[in-house]
Amino acid sequence: MSEIDYEGLQDAAITLEDEDGSSIECSLQCVFEYNGQDYAVLAEEDNPENEVYFFALDAEDKDDEIEFEFTVIEDEELLNELLEVFQQLADDEFGDGIEVEGLEDPEDGDDDEDDSIWDEFITKKLERD
Repeated sequence: MSEIDYEGLQDAAITLEDEDGSSIECSLQCVFEYNGQDYAVLAEEDNPENEVYFFALDAEDKDDEIEFEFTVIEDEELLNELLEVFQQLADDEFGDGIEVEGLEDPEDGDDDEDDSIWDEFITKKLERD
């Protein structure tokens, strides 16, 4: 993890803007290092679904003031890896039972395989009737 102290971000309200221009108030859940890069985990305030957002986090000390830069992660494979790492961190901290949801659940791909089995079953059933 970088030498920057991220404690100052813990109490900060961070406002994200989505594609529609809507603002989402978030708080920093944690910062962790993965493959040499720091990542920030943000969650919406009053978030009953435990959905989190991952951002690459860079910080630079400029004139005794730290500037933070959050970068959107578009690589779906990396997002899935980060979700797994964060889930493990949550399990270690709070015990099993708290499931967090990222922008994409890594297990979503398995549903397609299950759906194809059901589609095949339904098609055969319709052909018989």
